[in-house]
Parts: sequence; C-alpha cells; structure tokens
Amino acid sequence: MLRRLLVLVVAIFATIVSTANATSDDSTNKRELKYVFPFSKIPVTYSRDHIDYPATDVHGCYAHVLAPTSGIIFDVEKKDKWDEKIDAPGTRGGLTITLHGDDRVRYFFSHLGRVKVNLGDRVEPGQWIGVMGSSGNARITKCHTHLGMSRICPQSEYKVLQGEIWPWRFLDAWRKGINKSPVQAKNRVIKESPQACELAAAQD
Repeated sequence: MLRRLLVLVVAIFATIVSTANATSDDSTNKRELKYVFPFSKIPVTYSRDHIDYPATDVHGCYAHVLAPTSGIIFDVEKKDKWDEKIDAPGTRGGLTITLHGDDRVRYFFSHLGRVKVNLGDRVEPGQWIGVMGSSGNARITKCHTHLGMSRICPQSEYKVLQGEIWPWRFLDAWRKGINKSPVQAKNRVIKESPQACELAAAQD
C-alpha cells in the first residue's frame, strides 16, 4: 500500500515538474532570444511532413549542424548503437545531440556523422555542434539529419523527444533571418496533452 502511494506521489510530482519546466516564465522572460538557421556549409533541403509525428528530415550530406538558439547540451550520444536486427527504437537515431534551449524548448538532432559538443556544454546561436551523417537507421536510408522540437520532459523518453511540433515553419523563418520563436507552439501542445512526458516514459 505504501509503495503504491509513493508511486502515485512521484507520478503527480513528475507531471507538475514537466508542466512547470516547459511553461513557467515563458511569457515573463523579457530577454528576446536569438534564433538562427541551424545548417550551414552545404545547401540543405527539408521536408514539410513526417511519418507518424511532427518532425523534419533535413537533407544535405555533411552539412554543419548549428545550435538554433542558446542553451545547454543536455545529452549526447557519440556511439552508434543501432543494430538492424534488433532495431531498438531508442537507438535508431545513432549519433545524437539534445539541446535544452534557454527558451525551454528541446531540440533533438539525430543521424549525425560527428558530434562536436559534450554533455553540459553551453552553446550560443549558430555555434557548430555537429555534422550531418548516416548513423543509426539512416545507414539503410540515406544521409540526413532528423530535427525534433518538443517540450522538456523530466523523464527519460524518446517518443516526445523525437518531435512534437513542426520544425519546418521555424526553419523557413530562420532561413530568412526572421527571429521566430517556437515557444507558443510548444505551449499549445502542452495544453493539448499535458501528460505526454509521463505516457512516453511509461512506454520506453
């Protein structure tokens, strides 16, 4: 009985933290954050749709991958652990970078060929963080970088991480030099599905 109560308390706390981390002070942050188009060196193209969930696959092999805004590198994977025979969903991205932006939006880059940052690094808009490649299940498709944008979850999960809002609208703006923020789009999906982090973590 005590264990069930403890689990319930932890679940409730996780939900509160998830919503607070993602939305708190978004509207009161007076400092306007800078956004940049996060690919350079090689011309790139990107899709305006994606299979099953909101994300964008960017094509332009060996393009430099840049930080779209300022923030902290929350996670990196520098070893390609994907095995085609097992095809574990959590390893399909191969070499990956997860950036927690100062805007409280999470930016996930996968299928990289090279990672140039480390866990805990602080990065600024336009900083070179990686190189587009063919790691993970991109080994059997073609060279590209998957870009997912989402809320920041307190748990370890991949279903929200891989993409929750459509990136192409922001890529279009940033490519034109328009400083368009994804915060409102992120807040909308939180209101629509406030427990998405917990549900995703439970499925891992």
